[in-house]
Amino acid sequence: MEEDGAKTLKVRGSRKIYIPVYLMIIILILTLASAKFMGKEVNNAALRLIVGFVVAGFFITEIHRFGSWYEVNTNSLVVSRGILSRTTRRVDLVSVSDADTRQRMWQRMLNYGDVRARLFSKETTVLIKNINNPSRFVDFLEKNMNSKKEGSSGGF
Repeated sequence: MEEDGAKTLKVRGSRKIYIPVYLMIIILILTLASAKFMGKEVNNAALRLIVGFVVAGFFITEIHRFGSWYEVNTNSLVVSRGILSRTTRRVDLVSVSDADTRQRMWQRMLNYGDVRARLFSKETTVLIKNINNPSRFVDFLEKNMNSKKEGSSGGF
């Protein structure tokens, strides 16, 4: 999470969702290392598959993770998705009615989850997926929503 002087909070998806992939990579590397340590011959095709899976596992998870980012600033909630083509949605904070978090048991133990921000104008929900510390994100969003609403109603 990046905070710019408590005015902007920008987050990406958590690496914690990739724990099963990382565990599989570790298991494969340890299996390969133990076979080499015991002096057993490793089939070249198996070695290439393991190396390919390790490289692809890291590469694909990082590309997937960097494909989305979410930002709360003093004016809006920004959701940006995509690698080659990017879709960015800006929602004015005045149009956000409320926000909540969703965390399954595993997510609660690792402190990551989803945030849903509902809009006044439509029956629409903005989904912020798999971020670290979602309750902190909601608190920051609500703080900025309240300050934006107070600022816009000050002229009446």
